Amino acid sequence: MSPAPTRTPETGAHQPEHRRERYGDRLFRPERVATELPRLSALAAMYDEHTFRCLKGLGISPGWRCLDVGAGPGDVARWLAGAVDPGGTVTALDRSIRMLNTFANPSNLDALEADALEAEPGQYDLVHCRITLMHTPQRARLLARLASWVRPGGWLMVGDDVDFATHSSPHPALRQTFAAMRRMLNTTIGTDFHFARDYPGRLAELGLTDIGEAATTPVLRADSPANDFWLRTWDQLWPRMELDEAVYREARRLLQDPEVVDLSLTHVAAWGRRPE
Repeated sequence: MSPAPTRTPETGAHQPEHRRERYGDRLFRPERVATELPRLSALAAMYDEHTFRCLKGLGISPGWRCLDVGAGPGDVARWLAGAVDPGGTVTALDRSIRMLNTFANPSNLDALEADALEAEPGQYDLVHCRITLMHTPQRARLLARLASWVRPGGWLMVGDDVDFATHSSPHPALRQTFAAMRRMLNTTIGTDFHFARDYPGRLAELGLTDIGEAATTPVLRADSPANDFWLRTWDQLWPRMELDEAVYREARRLLQDPEVVDLSLTHVAAWGRRPE
């Protein structure tokens, strides 16, 4: 990892709703493949096993038609393409498919470059969406749209992070850095670190049945995918976080200290079936 970047005077604090950025406009820009691809690859390494286990539980099989919303580099979309082959297809939807196209993708995976709040992709046996709703201010509307794309008898599965653990970290610098990150992302792009807390209730309100939920809390340990992800994420956010530089540098040091073990955010996945 590179050393911590230098702070600039820029801040996104207290942006009115109509001036709020979107994920990817300035933060986490997909065209910066050299920066974003390693960061999102670390995220995939942190959550893929959990995600794939939950997806397998839905009985995914050859012939299914699947939609992966907010596909990013396409880790989940490629896994789905293998799971539904032969005969099945996967559509990977994202506002930018630049990172997805850096890979040799399977023939049954199609890319759709579109805004999920405006697209009309059709009906699917499975609609999946991971780490997207929490960063979308119109998340309730988007969740309803995702549910509308599920055919009768099909499944919707969503997953996002809820920050249960970092509030009680025994390391003050980690507590303060995660808190500064939450404030900055909420103010700048509207990220909600609580929306996924009641995914089962939200799916039930949309008329889905057979609802299930599973959660995982990755361990923060030096050289782990979780630590790699947070170091890379903080390197982008730090110039706009309201946090003392000494505290931030101590937080980075802790994530690189092999003696330090802590807990990351909790990833909540939930699913439901549209009645026949």
